[in-house]
Amino acid sequence: MSTQQSQTSSSSGNVILIPHIERSRDRRIRAAVYCRVSSKHEDQEYSLENQIKHYSETIGADPRYELIEIYYDFGISGFKEARPGFQRMLEESKDGKFELVITKSITRFARNTGTVLDATRLLRRRGIGVYFELQQINTLGEGGELLMTLFAAFGQAESEANRLGSKMTIKRKADRQEPIQQIQRVFGYTKNADGEIVPDENADRVLEIFEMAADGFTVGQITNYLNCEGVTTQTGAKFYRTTVTRILKNEEYKGDFVQFKHYVDEHRKLRKNCGEISMLYYAENHVPIVTNELWEKAQRALGVRQKSKPEPEEKAPLDNFPYKDQLYCAKCGHRLMRSYTGGKNRWICSGKEKFTGSFCSGVSIPDEVVRSWGAFSEDRYITETTDRGRVTGFTYEDSISWHRNHTEKRHSHNAPALSEENYPYKDRIFCKYCGGKLRRIIANNGSVKWICNNSSRYGKAICKGVRVPDEMLQSLRDYPGIVYIGKEIIDGKECYGYSRKPDQKVG
Repeated sequence: MSTQQSQTSSSSGNVILIPHIERSRDRRIRAAVYCRVSSKHEDQEYSLENQIKHYSETIGADPRYELIEIYYDFGISGFKEARPGFQRMLEESKDGKFELVITKSITRFARNTGTVLDATRLLRRRGIGVYFELQQINTLGEGGELLMTLFAAFGQAESEANRLGSKMTIKRKADRQEPIQQIQRVFGYTKNADGEIVPDENADRVLEIFEMAADGFTVGQITNYLNCEGVTTQTGAKFYRTTVTRILKNEEYKGDFVQFKHYVDEHRKLRKNCGEISMLYYAENHVPIVTNELWEKAQRALGVRQKSKPEPEEKAPLDNFPYKDQLYCAKCGHRLMRSYTGGKNRWICSGKEKFTGSFCSGVSIPDEVVRSWGAFSEDRYITETTDRGRVTGFTYEDSISWHRNHTEKRHSHNAPALSEENYPYKDRIFCKYCGGKLRRIIANNGSVKWICNNSSRYGKAICKGVRVPDEMLQSLRDYPGIVYIGKEIIDGKECYGYSRKPDQKVG
């Protein structure tokens, strides 16, 4: 019997050909399994599950072997070395976790000859063999590496030939101006029984998005509106600004289709096509959801907003605003406070700032609007007028009229008064990142936190900010000095630290 034959046993049914490894009679061989499928299609996922189940049942039931681990990668090409399951297997082999790796075939292990040789040689140096079931090769056996190298080279050549054939097919279809593929997973479209791309139940939402953009709504306003309405994407996720932007920039909604927006480079990585290869534009490829006119109008509106950036206003001292104590939020009755964000002076609800958005949704009015009202001496309670979440204007009423139908909203949880007795450190705590003072806010559940005033009023462009629970400051009650507080995440836990100087001084 040849050496190769002596290292395997015959198989039938669910018995796997496994190489013979010398072992003592009272010890089972510690074996690991590696599985891989290269795409994320449902049938491939089923194939992976079957592989895992098969090896669990056969090797797990064999008294000669102790099944240590099944490593696997799903939807990753065998040409890539950065495979999480594959890399974890190599990493855990350092500690002698197993002494044999069983895999279906050389091409399942890796498609690249170099990767096959590097990995098997590494494992061999650690005393670990790799058994390829289809080829019946054991890398620890005599002549195993030579046979493996030949099979791997043939496998790589076959894969390259298939890739070249696919490229030729794509080129021939492109020459005939025939789309290689239809649009996939696009919000507002689906395939009918005949495989045709047709609008679905979300098409009306797509039309509404384009109409809102054309009417002057910003991407942020459209995003907020969709989320407030409970609309989700085709995968059930919430909308983000990038999601809405992609919809508005997608020519597929006017019935056209662009081939080769992305391509696979020589390293088999998907790249965005920035002119490296020619794109193909197919007009009137499928049923449109929006007209060409509406699509173009939305693009012009987006372009105008991107180009029109107003000059920043001066961050003037409060004494420059004679009406600073006369503006109130009509929703909760709390006074408006000045905020300077994005180069704009605005007046925002102090109730929302102090007690969070669950207490009051708030009002935010540009200072230029208040100035346009001219001089006034009475208190004004201000309300926003909105259209689908977009603020379109402001109205106000005087104090007598407002109090006739409203009372100032009180927080349901009465936190201690903001006094030196209750918070002896209140004037001595500052933000480590900008040097700004920390101010108290009260959450809807009554908990007290201290937040960076600069970050809250002027935005994260000024300071990333810090938010400190009041209970974390109790050690400072008897400390007389000034402290600058920052937060770090250590081992997944929030940790607060104090310093005597800030990272920088802002304002």
